[in-house]
Amino acid sequence: MPESGGTPEEPSTDFEAFWRFAGTLWADPDARARLLRWQEHFGVDVMLALFALWYPRPLTTSQWQRLAQTARRWQTSATGRIRALRRQLHTPERDTLYRAVLALELQSERLAGLQLLAQARQLSTPDSRSHAVNHRRRLHTLFPALPEAEIRDAPHTPDGCSQ
Repeated sequence: MPESGGTPEEPSTDFEAFWRFAGTLWADPDARARLLRWQEHFGVDVMLALFALWYPRPLTTSQWQRLAQTARRWQTSATGRIRALRRQLHTPERDTLYRAVLALELQSERLAGLQLLAQARQLSTPDSRSHAVNHRRRLHTLFPALPEAEIRDAPHTPDGCSQ
């Protein structure tokens, strides 16, 4: 069943638009703290959450579940391993190496976003622009352990385009 609710206007679906959106949210201290809390306490994949808050076309529940599988595979095989290494290197005498691994982790996150967008484009139907998008429903679908209050107060960009 396609999503409903939200606004029918579609922002650009190019990757740079998504990356700017993600960067804007990440730069907001409150949004970053919430996303990190989701990651640590509820097992939320932050890139998948950011993508779900941004992607301007509706997808069915099963399509979002397929995207979640893609995100999990990448998180397990790449980003999660890099993040674990980075955390082990967080000592003053290893600062240069720590920063290099942090940059590698960011590149891994970027690749995760590229994969999500490529797959979402394949899953979207030609008429998917005619349906509205419901970001809260997406978060419920992708992260069922996330409490309703967290979903209700989900981060959004200053221009309000996430809800």
